[in-house]
Amino acid sequence: MSYETHSLKSFEESDCSLSLQNVGKMFHLYNSSKDRLKQQIFRKKKFYDEFWALQDISFNMVRGESRGILGHNGAGKSTLFRILAGTMKPTAGEIFLRGRVGAIMTMGSGFRPDFTGRENVYVLSALMNVSKDQVDDQMDRIRAFAGIDMFFDSPIRTYSTGMVARLAFAVYTSLSPDILIVDEAINVGDAEFQKKCHEHVSGLLKNGMTFLLVSHSPAIVRRFCKKATVLEKGKVIYDGDVEPALELYNRTRP
Repeated sequence: MSYETHSLKSFEESDCSLSLQNVGKMFHLYNSSKDRLKQQIFRKKKFYDEFWALQDISFNMVRGESRGILGHNGAGKSTLFRILAGTMKPTAGEIFLRGRVGAIMTMGSGFRPDFTGRENVYVLSALMNVSKDQVDDQMDRIRAFAGIDMFFDSPIRTYSTGMVARLAFAVYTSLSPDILIVDEAINVGDAEFQKKCHEHVSGLLKNGMTFLLVSHSPAIVRRFCKKATVLEKGKVIYDGDVEPALELYNRTRP
């Protein structure tokens, strides 16, 4: 694996945009609600089984690199995405990120349901440390790109899943992230919107954005990524060039 960074200092001295070091995620599995209650009362005893959804995940990405994360159901892709997006903490390991990060999930993580689309643009931009003036300059562009004109000033809870993903995509890609992390949201909407998204991502890649795509679609990974990491049962089974990764992914298809 392309794993060389061992500390914050060495990360800062490297040309990496993103570095994962032995990242793991463990969940507690309880046989019953009684066991869960016992655990809260008798904390020194263990009333659960340990399930490691991710173990020892390590890779580095340099500025401008495009990488796919592949894996069949249960491989740990969604867990890894949530950790990278900051919505879940790892149990073990460290993650270093450099620059402005955007994470686009199909379910639109980061939005507040009772806020309007416009208000949520400010929420997401604040998470990226983008000033209100910068957002105001891009607001019309974001609204047009998302294609949800009549709903833009309605609460997010009235949106369909596709509308939420389109708005998230419009916000994050319009505010020039240094690192963009995307799941299947890259394929939301109709063919015209997908074409617009793909062209926009291609333009950002040409400008040096670091791109991480978590997907089960070999065609999309092949289109955007030069490197790929294949997960199986929470572990890395391949890390390197994209074509061998796709071959392995297809061979291990259930």
